[in-house]
Formats: sequence, C-alpha cells, structure tokens
Amino acid sequence: MNKEKTIYLARHAKSSWDSGVATDFARPLSNRGIVDTTRIAEELERLKWSPEKIIASPAIRTKQTCQILCDKLSFPFDQIVWKQDIYAAYTVTLIQLLSVLPESVTSVMLIGHNPAMEDLLAHFCADAKAYSQKNGKLFTTGNVVKITTQSSWKNMAMCEANLEKILRPKEL
Repeated sequence: MNKEKTIYLARHAKSSWDSGVATDFARPLSNRGIVDTTRIAEELERLKWSPEKIIASPAIRTKQTCQILCDKLSFPFDQIVWKQDIYAAYTVTLIQLLSVLPESVTSVMLIGHNPAMEDLLAHFCADAKAYSQKNGKLFTTGNVVKITTQSSWKNMAMCEANLEKILRPKEL
C-alpha cells in the first residue's frame, strides 16, 4: 500500500511587464505580486501546508516567489531544486520530475508557470475545471493548489488525485 502523497502546485505571483528587462525569464515580481505572495505564504503557514521538497523554475519571478514562501514556511532556500525544464514545461515534463522522487518523500511543491501548472492540475484532477473562477480562469498568478493521491511517484503518469483546495490571493 502506498502512502498518501501531497502535491502542492504553485504559480509564480504577478510579474512586472514594464520592468525594462530584456527577457521574459528575467521579469521580476510586481509590487502586487510581492503582496499576494506574502498573503499566500501566511495562509500556507496557517494551514500548515509545508512541503518536504520544493522543485521550481529558475525564472526571476519564480525565485522571488520562492524566497517569500520559504521565509514564511521556514524552508531552506538553498534546498530548492531548480529545474530549467519547468520554465516552458509540458505536462509530461512535470510528471517526469515527480516520477523520480524517492517514495520516502510524501509531499512536494512544484513552483512554475502556466499553462503547464494548470494543465498538470487538469491531468491529475478530472474535476479541476469545476473550480474555475466566474471569469473562467482556473490557475491564475499566485495560486497554490493542494492535491493528494494514493499513487506512488513512479506511477504519476497514470494517477488520479483529489483536489483538496485552491488558494487564491484575492480570496484571502
């Protein structure tokens, strides 16, 4: 029997489009993104949602999101596993990252970008679209989703998961 696995999917917070940086990869968080991430981090702390492992995109806005989350969750920033593949990932890429985790790990947080995060959520949870906002959007910037599964990591491609909760900064 597999131990329950918890997967936290997080999307970086709102970024600054007018920051003057040369590339999308280098875009920083906006002031709103910083405020939103702080609110989410406080809620994660309150709910005791603390992953054993964090795997994240190394884009600047994602690193800044990670720093705020790590500070609040007492997760060592230097323990984050940075994966370039998350930056422009497909669902299969994210599933591959999960499938090689040791079974002793029972919770992980993936921090990345859309559409990959939303696509992965839809892959795991058939009913995910039912959680869309009134405007039809499901996984907007700064959101964190908690899903659980009884699957082993190596069977992630075929697993079904339960969507436990979606945290959205504007709903806190």
